[in-house]
Amino acid sequence: MKSESDFLQDFDDATYMQTVSEPIKPRCAMAVDDWGFRRGTQLLEESDRLRALNIPREAVVDFHAAAYEPAPRLNASCVDDLRLKFLQQLMETNEFQGLHASTQMHSCASEIAATAFAEQFAAQSEKSPSQDKDQNEFSNLRAIGKALAQAEEEVELAHESAAALGFGKGQPGSNDAKRIGAIYKRVRSSKMLQKICNLAGKFRRLAQAKQRQKTKHGFDELLGLKSDNDLGRMLPQELVALLDPVLEQDVLRRFMERQLWCREFQGSEPVGKGPIIICLDESGSMIGERNHAAKALALALAWIARQQKRWCALIAYSGDSGERILPLPLGKWDEVALMNWLEAFIGQGSDLDVPVREMPKFYESLKAPKGKTDLIFLTDAACNISGKLAKIFIDWKRSVQAKLITLVIDSEPEDLAKISDEVHRIRSVDVSEYGVERILSL
Repeated sequence: MKSESDFLQDFDDATYMQTVSEPIKPRCAMAVDDWGFRRGTQLLEESDRLRALNIPREAVVDFHAAAYEPAPRLNASCVDDLRLKFLQQLMETNEFQGLHASTQMHSCASEIAATAFAEQFAAQSEKSPSQDKDQNEFSNLRAIGKALAQAEEEVELAHESAAALGFGKGQPGSNDAKRIGAIYKRVRSSKMLQKICNLAGKFRRLAQAKQRQKTKHGFDELLGLKSDNDLGRMLPQELVALLDPVLEQDVLRRFMERQLWCREFQGSEPVGKGPIIICLDESGSMIGERNHAAKALALALAWIARQQKRWCALIAYSGDSGERILPLPLGKWDEVALMNWLEAFIGQGSDLDVPVREMPKFYESLKAPKGKTDLIFLTDAACNISGKLAKIFIDWKRSVQAKLITLVIDSEPEDLAKISDEVHRIRSVDVSEYGVERILSL
């Protein structure tokens, strides 16, 4: 007969065997720490799109961790086998690896990707499973493909929007997830802004290529100091600051935003350091694709101004129907005002759809800094300019050291040739046009 201690031992053994044979499965499919769990929970609380899906909080945590973590890891098991399998197949694809390079450690991009993953997972979860396992597998892979395509498209839109509106990689504020997220939401809700930002990316890439082609100084010629994140040229005091626990985070932030003090060994040929002012024709004939392309080109020119540390202004004009003027001081862009300017359109006009009469007044009201000024007119109109008005405008140009380059879309320059230093006729506002290449080489 067993003693009491034997019965207790048998009970302990049975309990141990049950524990070993039936381990408790984690609620998350991804291996996440407390910080990662809080980030995913916060994302769910702040996103109307995610709350509308009615999926578990742990699912949002998983999808955010997969996009954000630099080395995301799956748990061996999960209470939701479907979610675990979805994530496993998702992370095994080459498309995910390519997308992950642009979302890891990027707050805004990872949240966008996580939302796309969650939406497709929720849609897949609502489907009734088939008796055919192969059909279920194919359906799951198709949902994963849609999730990756949607995430890639939306992340690209976020990056293009941020870059177009002055928050590109290396620019001040490029790590401000809240502002970049607000820009993305505004652009995502506007088809016009989406078109403009996507086109602006093409013009900006052409501008980058043209700017790199300028003559450089020799590497052995020290020009001075500049803000950058080149470790090979960084000043010693910046490196020393990394050893200070108080200053370390500030140095890392400035490294990400290209704001460290570095030696400058090369530079572009001397250019005018005065303003760049872009005047767009907003008469009725410019509505639609021409308007989108013209504003995208204006954004690329504003990017050039920022790279060259020059003051900039955008002017939309439509004859006697009015104008919309937006200054873009260096380092002080108002992205909300800029998006408002891009979305608006006057849409009327007269026989003079560029501000030849008003330009001196606009220039004075803008309080533009003095210096060699690059003035750009873009129009599709044939303008009638009297000899007297032409002389007044040319005298004003000379007084403020302004150079006028005019692009005329699918029309003859006519009287605009009399007042312009350069005039280019283009068939459309496109990167293939020489006139567009010319102004992106400023």
